[in-house]
Amino acid sequence: MNQRCAIYVRYSDDQQRATSLDDQVRRCKEIALKNGISLEHVKIYQDVAITGKFEGEAKRKGLRRLLEDWDRQAFDVLLVDEFSRLSRDALTQAQIIRRLETSARVRMVTANGVDTTRPNWQLQLGLEGIVSQQSGRDTRHRVIRGMFGQLERGYMIGTPAYGYTLQRELDAAGNRIGSRWLINESEADMVRDVFERRARGESMHQIARSLNERGIPTRRAAREASGGYWRPSSVRNLLGNTIYKGVFIWNGSTTVCARAKKHGHVVEPVPFLRPELRIVSEELWERCNQKTISRSGYGGGRHALAGLVTCGCCESILAVTSKSRCRSLYCPRCTVAKSVISADERLTGTVATEGVQHLLIHAARHFLSEPFIEEFRAKLRAKLVGDVDEQLRAARVELARLEGAQERISRLIAADESEDPVLLARYSEARERAQTQRIHVNELVAGAEAVDREAIAAQIDVVDPLRVLDDLFDADIPAAQVRAVLSRLFPSVVLERKLSTYQSVFSVRFSPGVALAMLSDTKTIEEQEIELRFLLRYWPVHNFGEARWTVELLTPERPEVCPAVANSGVAV
Repeated sequence: MNQRCAIYVRYSDDQQRATSLDDQVRRCKEIALKNGISLEHVKIYQDVAITGKFEGEAKRKGLRRLLEDWDRQAFDVLLVDEFSRLSRDALTQAQIIRRLETSARVRMVTANGVDTTRPNWQLQLGLEGIVSQQSGRDTRHRVIRGMFGQLERGYMIGTPAYGYTLQRELDAAGNRIGSRWLINESEADMVRDVFERRARGESMHQIARSLNERGIPTRRAAREASGGYWRPSSVRNLLGNTIYKGVFIWNGSTTVCARAKKHGHVVEPVPFLRPELRIVSEELWERCNQKTISRSGYGGGRHALAGLVTCGCCESILAVTSKSRCRSLYCPRCTVAKSVISADERLTGTVATEGVQHLLIHAARHFLSEPFIEEFRAKLRAKLVGDVDEQLRAARVELARLEGAQERISRLIAADESEDPVLLARYSEARERAQTQRIHVNELVAGAEAVDREAIAAQIDVVDPLRVLDDLFDADIPAAQVRAVLSRLFPSVVLERKLSTYQSVFSVRFSPGVALAMLSDTKTIEEQEIELRFLLRYWPVHNFGEARWTVELLTPERPEVCPAVANSGVAV
């Protein structure tokens, strides 16, 4: 009988040899001759460097052509080295078995002994499928274990981020033992430039446009023939990569987190310190990633107050009106909500940007007054005599104790064949406590350099803290730069409520440490913030002569009131 044969071969990834395909074809032909199957008419289907799991099936053009020809009755015999070559996914395996059952004209023969013309072949394929699925799980576990082990040994995994190149380490026999990342200085300069631009208040769009105009290529290969280009999201991903401050996060990528969420898994990020890979300072990295440039995250806006003030009702960001005559801040979300659902409790009033500028200047003068600054200097002096090394030593001793407890419970579990639930619960608690303490130790190690005695001394010696307000709202300074300074000085500015048309209550949080760091041109040492509430009031020209703004401090003893006399406020 003149039979038409199909041979399917596949190997999984670039780590396997391409000669594996030739070996599979050879074995399939040998089993065909052994079973008396003619090879006069044979067609070979193949997939190269593609996994047999479900996530790789969309890329398997060879399997897709095989199934299409199967439906067209283009062959009578299917030869494969083993069933797992067709798929390692349980659902796909079941679908192929269903095909073989419903179209008995196609005979499948594998090199490891499966023949669908024999009785009970379904059982044999089912068992083989289960084994191949478990083999895939075991392989994944070994790969993950090996990658984690490489990180613990000081090596790196994955494709280097922008700013780094890959260097492979080989043993005496030429075998690869690990990979390290090295700083690529030309790309590292570009990374520093991106962080500095962001710190100056430039938006993601502005930075991406600058990179594209300068012709700086992206790291990832372009999908389009026209070539790749920088996008705002690319800039945001670069800024958010912790490796630039010398920390590699295992299970920290958005891809890993999204995949885990999709499958209902919980991943535990593990930090690995890589100080030799630091390109920017930790302070600069944190400043560019904690919305201290703009509350909206991406940044931008033509006005210095755009993205700076939030709504006390719905916590959204206040927008700036487009009217140039009298620019005002308002809450778009509350305005829309009140217009469509009649929400009376919504905050729909407006506040002039000129008034908010008066508020911020007055608040800064209050926060930088002598009592506040002297208390802050006392905390800085305490840091000079503090012993960070002692804290780190104590933290490491505690970590060793917790890890020892975890190890002892682990040995008890291994010796107890009954899997005592109490022991398992205690082990989980011990592991969690040890992991928390490990993170604390890493933070102390990474932050040990924060005790910069020269910076502390320079900040203590700042004579006139109010100099930080000089030319703050100068018209010649770009809005993005002013906004970057304001966002650092004022981590939070909230419009709580409107008492009347001309009276607004604000909650303002201020960072004296940032002010002293800016004046002394040093990094921020003390991050303590002070929060107070203020009453901003506008005095119209037609009531009390010259129009003016006043700002009053609200205290528990003097809550929100509506003073009736013009001279009761403090003029700004």
